[in-house]
Amino acid sequence: MIRALKLFRAELVRSVLLALRYPIELFIGLFIMYILFMGLFLGARSLVRDPQVLSASLDGFIISYVMWFFVISALGRLAHHIESEAQMGVLEQIFLTYPRVLALMMIRSAVDFITSLLMVVVLLVCIMASTGKWLAIGTGNILQILFLLIVTVAGIYGFGLIFAGLALVFKRIGQVGTIMQFAFFFLAYFPAEQISGWLKVAFYSLPLTLGVSLIKTVVVEQSTVFDGTRPWLLLGLVINSAVYLLIGSAVFLICERKSRIDGRLGQY
Repeated sequence: MIRALKLFRAELVRSVLLALRYPIELFIGLFIMYILFMGLFLGARSLVRDPQVLSASLDGFIISYVMWFFVISALGRLAHHIESEAQMGVLEQIFLTYPRVLALMMIRSAVDFITSLLMVVVLLVCIMASTGKWLAIGTGNILQILFLLIVTVAGIYGFGLIFAGLALVFKRIGQVGTIMQFAFFFLAYFPAEQISGWLKVAFYSLPLTLGVSLIKTVVVEQSTVFDGTRPWLLLGLVINSAVYLLIGSAVFLICERKSRIDGRLGQY
């Protein structure tokens, strides 16, 4: 436990130092995400002539976009770590130093989530100030939102582990990750709560959709996830994310074993 805490602190310090050393990359990334949202927002406003209709759907629109930001980070960060360390020639040393590399990936996921959360706060404030739409986030529901956010993003990091494992084997997989980001963009905006029957169950079994729906319930409807049938949906979200995280861990371990056997850790 102490070793894990020390490793978490070291990864957090490393992440902060990289952000301070390369601030332009950080600012440009946030600026591009802001500009992309404003482009989508202005396009939607030009199509929806009724301001009341646009205002009623804007809360969910912002929430879906913010969740997609977390997806971009979760899918790309772990694989980026692997690719950059392989390029620098230190990947094999890391695998020799940390026999349980999966634990290291989990700690990096936690650190990446914290840094992404800080960037999301900045991005969200800029978006709400620009659109004039302030989400109902306060002391009464912040804990529910944070819990739903952690559980939902945990499942996405399962896919991040899959891409990290593929990066161990194939070294460069950037294009695959980019394509998957747009697939998750569809899931973030798909109104699964408006359909019914087996199709709704099928979409809720996919990553992200159920988490986004429950977060909208808390923020937009200003309700709680502990009313009515929502506790069962919350349990389903936990199981959903746990399954995807376990699948991602298994794929990473398989790819790690293959890389060790093939001697690819020292290659780029």
